[in-house]
Amino acid sequence: MSIKLVLHKFMCPLLWDNIFKNSHGVQGEMKKRVLNARLKLWYMICFMFFGLIDQRRGSAVGEIQMIFSNLTGIVVALLLLPSLELTKFREKIYIIWLPICIVLTTIACLLQPYFWEYKGQWNTAVFNIAVWSFLIIYMVKERKSFDFVAKIRNPFFASLFLLLFLMVLSVHEKQHTLWYFLLFGSFYLIGIPEDRRDDFREGLLNGIIAWFFIQQVIAFGFRPYDYVRYRGLYSGETQNGLFYMIVFCAFILKWIYALQQNKKWWVRFFYFLMAAGSVSFLVYTGSRSGLMAVLVVAIVLVTKYDIVLKKTFYKWLLHGAALALCVCIMLPVVYGCIRYLPTIMHHPIWFEGEYVEGESVCSFDSWDSPKYISFDEAMDDSIGRIVRAFGVKYTSFTQTFNNIGLIKVQAEELGEPGSSPDNIFMLDNVDPASGDQMWARKVIYAYYWQHLNLQGHTTNNQGFYTVYGRFYGHAHNIFLQMACDYGIPAGILFIGIYLYSIICALRAKNQDGYMSAAFLIAVLCFGLLEMVLTPGQITVVLMWIMFYFVGLDVDKSGNRTESETAE
Repeated sequence: MSIKLVLHKFMCPLLWDNIFKNSHGVQGEMKKRVLNARLKLWYMICFMFFGLIDQRRGSAVGEIQMIFSNLTGIVVALLLLPSLELTKFREKIYIIWLPICIVLTTIACLLQPYFWEYKGQWNTAVFNIAVWSFLIIYMVKERKSFDFVAKIRNPFFASLFLLLFLMVLSVHEKQHTLWYFLLFGSFYLIGIPEDRRDDFREGLLNGIIAWFFIQQVIAFGFRPYDYVRYRGLYSGETQNGLFYMIVFCAFILKWIYALQQNKKWWVRFFYFLMAAGSVSFLVYTGSRSGLMAVLVVAIVLVTKYDIVLKKTFYKWLLHGAALALCVCIMLPVVYGCIRYLPTIMHHPIWFEGEYVEGESVCSFDSWDSPKYISFDEAMDDSIGRIVRAFGVKYTSFTQTFNNIGLIKVQAEELGEPGSSPDNIFMLDNVDPASGDQMWARKVIYAYYWQHLNLQGHTTNNQGFYTVYGRFYGHAHNIFLQMACDYGIPAGILFIGIYLYSIICALRAKNQDGYMSAAFLIAVLCFGLLEMVLTPGQITVVLMWIMFYFVGLDVDKSGNRTESETAE
């Protein structure tokens, strides 16, 4: 397929729209459906790429992580293409800028050895600037068509821009803060046209689901279950659990939408069963944060649909019981898949740092090797570590691994408590040997709370050591991390925006409200105990996008708009 054909089919939806908008009758309706299908496909591909970026950022090491994190900016730009009138790029200003941009980009790439150590990270950053230069020219030239003034006057969007501005003013890495300001500030100003929001929402959910199937099939082929906390296609079980949490939100939303649209029973059953299956996958990761998140999301969404909207308590109990039953049924099914399917290919692939001599499954091991995790071991660790957090002994169990704080950076000040393994930071009233499963969080929160300031910290200026020489490189709390990175004012504003967004999403009765509530609540619940703000994480993209959809339903006075009543 030629480049010209690709551009024509996939990158010019607005051109088709201009052609078809005056069509009438059956032919016009068919063309409209084709347009909608292609828009959904475009958005789906973009969110599949977000999933790929998240997987690479969470599994690769070194420069590859940096490269894929930078690609987030490119995908956000592609996400906005259907919102632009692409025929405008034929105008004189873009034709003049194109060769200039190519020359400057080439020169910038050649200068990399003199300014930056990592070639791939530098070149992708330069490519980001080149792509976004065209979008900035477009935004300036077509500013009247986007009604920037009205959007900035919206109190909610104004708060978001203020937050982004405070992030830029902080001492945290400027490339990240300016990047966020450009990406998501532009996303709010350009936005998604009203007639394309349904396609965007469907593309978002379909993209997450499609990437889940692709990623899991690869894991079934090459990732043996030889580590008690299932890692899937990630190098860390926590990141794998985070992804399954996002997948659960996508499936449960598709199920609710299927109920609203009265789709066939097997469609509704499929989404419901896959939602339960994603919870079962999550169980094997041992992620308590992820399980708490899906529990809260399930309760909130089912309550919102059955009790608030449909006024039926009976179906609320029925759906809750059915979901719990399906999870129990899917647990052995999922175990059978992750345990036995990789033995068919029998070609294990390890990420850097994963291989352990004598413990990791190799290609010469038999399918029934004792290196594989048994069902009892998996249940003992996954369920056991949940109940042990409440001081309850599940059964006899093997020692679990604590991989908290894999990001090793320099402590804030040499010589202060926590600056080295020999000079640890601990609380006087916390004993790590007491059996309290939350002792680490208590120490982490205390340290970061004591080190909050107005201007924030750089990444290399946070983190500390505790007992056993263990290093904790982030706050393990979304609000505390935001305040630590960007300063107390930004942290306070972020808390207000986040909580207000959830309230608005729960009050909305449209499908955007369900979507915003699901993802924001999930990210919040997971983020209260883990890291969800790393550049390249899919949670970062989803969080800022959900803020946009919340802002659409908030008028200048802070009241709900008429879209709230749309069903």
